Amino acid sequence: MSRTAIPIALAAAGTIAMAVAIVNERRMHRHRQPGVTYAQATFRRDGGWRRADLFTDEGLRFQRRAATLGVTGTALWVAALLALVALS
Repeated sequence: MSRTAIPIALAAAGTIAMAVAIVNERRMHRHRQPGVTYAQATFRRDGGWRRADLFTDEGLRFQRRAATLGVTGTALWVAALLALVALS
């Protein structure tokens, strides 16, 4: 087994997690409260995080999934980088 197999696997898993996070972020915006625009929900200092006045309950569930997967993807990318450094 090559030295790069583990870092590549971690990086690939991180990329998949990030892609699914983006999909969930997009789905979240389909569940904005009536009358709330994309700009109103997105371009805010708080980012619209956990705001029931901006998103429905289902939209907030997608938001939580997106956040969890985004953090997971970042952790996997960092792990891949550390594994690459450690194994080389």
